[in-house]
Amino acid sequence: MSPSTIRLAENDPRRRFRGIVGVLFAIALSGSGVLRAQDDGSLIVRPGPPALDDFETDTDGDGTPDGWYNLRDAILIPEGGVVGPTVLRFEADQPSRPARISRGFGVDGRQTEALILGLWVRRIGDRLVPGERIGEEPALLIDLLDENLRSTSRGLLGPWDTLPEGRWVRWVTRVPVPSATRDAIMTVGLLGGTGTLEIDGLTIAQEPVGGQSTTNVIVNNGFELGGLTPDHWIVEGNARRVHSGDRSDAAIELSTTGDLALAPIGLPVRGLDRLAISVKARGTGLRGAGGAQAVVFFLGDDGRPLPGAASGARAVRWSGSFPWRVDRSVISVPAAASRAVLQLEKVDRQGTLWVDEVEVLGEGGLGGARTWAPYHVDGGGDSWPPYPVAEAIEPGSALDFSGELETPAGTHGFVTAEGGRLRFENGTPARFFGVSLMPPLPFTSTDQIEAIADRLARSGVNLVNLCDLDAPFGPGGSLVDDAANNTRSLDPLALADFDRAISAFKTRGIYVAITLQSQARFRSDDEIADGRALPPGGGPAAAFDPQIRERTRQLAEALLTRINPETGLALRDDPVLAWVTLAGELSLFNLIEDPDALPPSQADALRERSRTDRRAGRPFWQVTEAAQWSGLAADLRSLGLRVPIAGSAHFRREPEFAAAQRAEGLDLIDDRLFWQPPRFAAPELRSFIRRPSDELSPLANAKVARDRAYVVGQYASYTEGAWALPFEGPDLLLVSALARSAGWDALVRRAISRLPDPWGAAASGTGGGQDVFVLPEIVNGNPQVFGLFPHASALLLRKNPDADSSGLPGTWDRRIGRFTIDAPDTIGVAGVLQGAAASRDGLSIRSEDAVGAVVVSTVSGKPIAEADRFLITTVARVQPTALQWVDHWKREVADPGRPPLRVEPIRASITWNRDAPASVFALDNAGRRVAEIKGVSSSNGLRFVLDRRDGYLHWELAVGSP
Repeated sequence: MSPSTIRLAENDPRRRFRGIVGVLFAIALSGSGVLRAQDDGSLIVRPGPPALDDFETDTDGDGTPDGWYNLRDAILIPEGGVVGPTVLRFEADQPSRPARISRGFGVDGRQTEALILGLWVRRIGDRLVPGERIGEEPALLIDLLDENLRSTSRGLLGPWDTLPEGRWVRWVTRVPVPSATRDAIMTVGLLGGTGTLEIDGLTIAQEPVGGQSTTNVIVNNGFELGGLTPDHWIVEGNARRVHSGDRSDAAIELSTTGDLALAPIGLPVRGLDRLAISVKARGTGLRGAGGAQAVVFFLGDDGRPLPGAASGARAVRWSGSFPWRVDRSVISVPAAASRAVLQLEKVDRQGTLWVDEVEVLGEGGLGGARTWAPYHVDGGGDSWPPYPVAEAIEPGSALDFSGELETPAGTHGFVTAEGGRLRFENGTPARFFGVSLMPPLPFTSTDQIEAIADRLARSGVNLVNLCDLDAPFGPGGSLVDDAANNTRSLDPLALADFDRAISAFKTRGIYVAITLQSQARFRSDDEIADGRALPPGGGPAAAFDPQIRERTRQLAEALLTRINPETGLALRDDPVLAWVTLAGELSLFNLIEDPDALPPSQADALRERSRTDRRAGRPFWQVTEAAQWSGLAADLRSLGLRVPIAGSAHFRREPEFAAAQRAEGLDLIDDRLFWQPPRFAAPELRSFIRRPSDELSPLANAKVARDRAYVVGQYASYTEGAWALPFEGPDLLLVSALARSAGWDALVRRAISRLPDPWGAAASGTGGGQDVFVLPEIVNGNPQVFGLFPHASALLLRKNPDADSSGLPGTWDRRIGRFTIDAPDTIGVAGVLQGAAASRDGLSIRSEDAVGAVVVSTVSGKPIAEADRFLITTVARVQPTALQWVDHWKREVADPGRPPLRVEPIRASITWNRDAPASVFALDNAGRRVAEIKGVSSSNGLRFVLDRRDGYLHWELAVGSP
């Protein structure tokens, strides 16, 4: 088996980060009186969940199944069910109608660690279409509540907008239960969407606390968890989850060439002698020489196949037709192997293979099969000290980098694009270090937006990217008026908050970039063909439909030309505006991944266009999309817009797509870089610093043209639903330095959300109450990232006249994964530390820890040789309390944990070797001095040991009198 035969399926990264994360559902569950407090205020104890609910029983004949309430736009149908004859059918032909039913039951989180929710679902007739607001999608939602009826978490089964017509699908998911949970409210239905949905056979199983040990190292080995595809497996081609298996509800089907299903072996295989493999399968019409096979691939720590014959071994080969049977084999584990992946593969188009159960046992020595507990791989950080939350950064402290910003924003005039670079009108170069604000944050309260603007400015952030402003979150939560029957009218409530936000940012020297269109769900008065059936923002149709262009022009005119009463200026006339992007991740090239994204009338319109053009395929898409963006840019210029304009902000990399973004009238490339770590690498290697090659710059350069300015409008790692990559803070330092050396005009980190508040109070989605949407890349939920903002800002924004020949302020050793920072005003080490040091002008810093970041920047922006105040930050990993992983790959979270966040202790030292006296102070996370650190004289100077184990990240070195 040669390495070239391995097909470690990777989900295309272009399919990710589609604007708002899909789990941002928001359903207002109407009060029904089911949850009532007793006279003494305590919660009425309710029975636990039913084992099975097939909707057969309606004792009082009121049309509502027993045990359920709040029935809306649903009826019981006495035939066609899966479990029993009766099914529950939801029907709605108008968006945002509450077609649903609810049920409450007791769940004690002290005894139950997870609920396994299962439901048979079927679409009848035309496709299910989401409603007009975010979260209005057919699904089952479950709100978990504590004894005070405060949310502890939220789970989702679905959404079901992609259900095939007429086929029952068994949809099953695992929902973690926080220990504070005492009760649950469950709601299922169309939930604001339209179409016809049937459900049957709801099951709710409770997993007891502690889990269950097993010797099988395959998670979801029977494919019981999942929807159209199985959970914890990676599928490619037409591989799908089907019903039923061999006396079970589910199996996986491989029916054509290239169909793949991969399962990472849940334990590291280093130290194992062999893998004992058992696969239950059924085949029909498979090619005689072996039309399907199961192969085990062995990998090193870096996730790459081992060289030569050790890379893989065939476990099973299937041919012909056969009933359900079990095939077994034993495979030796190469000594150099670290990890392994089991791959089920269809070799050609002949026949079909079904697989029901897979068992892989890891055996070593005389000890038999290795045991472990899936969903119980400990994050390992519960012994670390908690992160002490700071409401704000103390003005004038060493943590206050607001002096980097010039106030107000626009001091140098409007931002322009000249010679392929951003400049201000007076000729001053313009460079930005920013963050995205996730809606509905721009429409939050005055106090919160002022606090955010203040925190960002003191962190050295000089730009906010306002994306997804048209995302329909309801009244006051979107620029689009929720009461209007179109998507071009502005919401007066949201506008008032938006105006105050613009003023707050401008006052502090923070510029604003906006994206006009990305997440709108069209309404009837928009007069867009098949508007409701289009993806958010119009999807591919946004790049050619003239009605969508006109709708966007009208929205832009309403937004850009109105006077902001807080600033006295229209946005088009306000130099706080840095640039305008026409669309967010909307492109004809999205048809590559989703060829059926356009409804019939829009698909016909695109075909009609192609008949008048000699080009076809991607060249046709290029010229069509370029014409749309050029026309829309001209529309904005006619409105008096002066700042640079970008086409579609996207993570795409096709040359034709890149060419469309350089169309006439576009003077800016707005890129999105979502770095994906190697899927099968060991967790400790999932850091950009530890990659053997620079994967960001080539991606970025694919879009850069010398006559266009270039900004990265959103940058983040991709974490596949995990909490966060282990070392995203150090990665940010390196990417900031790379952005500066590569000449990017802006680097924007994704994203700030409304919660958690205050920053660092919890990982996003684990704080309870309203904070129940788990979003791993939220900056304000990860102190490892926002704690390094001042240093990243210094690396990107400050001048560095003596950078080395590569332009990088320091050296990047890809082999060992270390970035040694050496700039006139910033030194440090990020990535693998282990005794590494950095020094300049009598100041040096060193750490003996394994991995993290130790970095020093001058507070004033002066060179180290001239400065008298320095900010020192030491940070390693940060993670939630009680974080649990699905398996030892640590790609998927089994339980996102709870507050507080915990900070891995890190020890470093700083040495001062100059004539002037110096003092070092420990800082709290607001920047206030909490203790003075005594130095020890040595032959190298005055040495200070930085060894705090109470969750603080920062220190201050002051020259002269303290």
